[in-house]
Amino acid sequence: MSIEAGENAKIVAAYVAGAMDRQLPLDVMDAGRMCLADWLAVGIGAHDQGAGITVRETVKAWSSSGTSPVMQGGESAAMVSALVNGTFAHCLDYDDTHVGCLAHLSGPTWAATLAVAAENGASDQQTLKAFVTGFEVGARLGGKGFGEAVNKLGIHSTAVFGRLAATAAAGALLGLNEDQMISALGVAATQAGGLVASFGTMSKPFHAGKAAMDGVLSAQMASNGFEAAGGLLEVAGDGLARVLVQGGQTDIGVMDFNDGWEILENTFKPYAACLLTHPVIDSARELHNKLNGREAREIRAHVNPMVLRFAAKANPKTPLEGKFSTTYCTALGLCGYRGSERDFSPARLSDPGVLATMDRVHLVSDETLSATAAKVTIDLADGGEISAETPLATGNPGNPLGWDGINWKFMSLVEPVLGDDAAALFDHARHFGDGDDLRQISRTIAAVH
Repeated sequence: MSIEAGENAKIVAAYVAGAMDRQLPLDVMDAGRMCLADWLAVGIGAHDQGAGITVRETVKAWSSSGTSPVMQGGESAAMVSALVNGTFAHCLDYDDTHVGCLAHLSGPTWAATLAVAAENGASDQQTLKAFVTGFEVGARLGGKGFGEAVNKLGIHSTAVFGRLAATAAAGALLGLNEDQMISALGVAATQAGGLVASFGTMSKPFHAGKAAMDGVLSAQMASNGFEAAGGLLEVAGDGLARVLVQGGQTDIGVMDFNDGWEILENTFKPYAACLLTHPVIDSARELHNKLNGREAREIRAHVNPMVLRFAAKANPKTPLEGKFSTTYCTALGLCGYRGSERDFSPARLSDPGVLATMDRVHLVSDETLSATAAKVTIDLADGGEISAETPLATGNPGNPLGWDGINWKFMSLVEPVLGDDAAALFDHARHFGDGDDLRQISRTIAAVH
């Protein structure tokens, strides 16, 4: 092979090529299982969402055959499985988030991992190792401010780093050597894209599905001899960094896989909305109890400036828009709602109490607050004032949701769809890697209910 590869590409390729020989610490394996449980919950819970259904119906015309599970659609080729399941996983915008790169990595990465694993007959342990490998690659490539800068410039970080993560996971399962992996990363990088302006529409979950599909495609092409540019992931040159962040505010860092595990820094959502709304919901839910029936005259939600850029839809008309409306999410919490998926429905959007509360909410940009913090202050009609501050939103490392929280979330989303079978599926995810869980999970995903 005559590809001239950069240092980052070589480091990442070597890391992926060594995936199956790497022993994962127990807490890292547990984190991967938690990502799987969350992924199954949000994907199955989205069974009635238009974006996923439309993608699934569209790919039926491809008449693809294979053994990879398609969410409530039987089995098909790995690329089809990854596209459909990756889309469903992000439909509710309820999937986990790696704050370090501001990307939903599990959605596309588990979709690609399960698709290739089912097609290739991988073991549970191989599958778990591949997922963790992909997650680590995506998180590091988008870390150190690069993912945040990408988002601020209008490119959806999930579409960029989720695509690279999915490629690494698929490449690990296909046993790509280092040269092949360099090409796979090059193929993925040259396809990277997705516009933040699509948030609140079906295109946002499609970003995750297409990232998963392209990850599988990139790895498969490389395994068959396709050669791509090897310098697209470097600090210098005309690769992703220069194209996506042309002002040079930040860059891809030099890759280093010896400084801990990024998967242990993952965040799991307790609320079915944009992650930037979560600190406000925490504060608002605390204030619901303090209000004790008193009337609010004015409500001020102090938030990180990014909230005004990405989650400030003033008058949401659809459930998708509601997930990106911090004023709506604030009103939900103040009215005592939990912020579950049912709270992002046409019925709740027209709730008179929620609407009246929304009218009193004002967003205040506060640069002293991190993206995981917020403060809500209420001026009461009787002249008093109450407030609540969230220094670190629930679900983040340091304030984790934990397996009990994941179980509640899983059952709230999956039990209405699978009934009594939901508990068994949760157990397969909870103990993934210890037995024959992959086959059982694939069967459940593919079953038409």
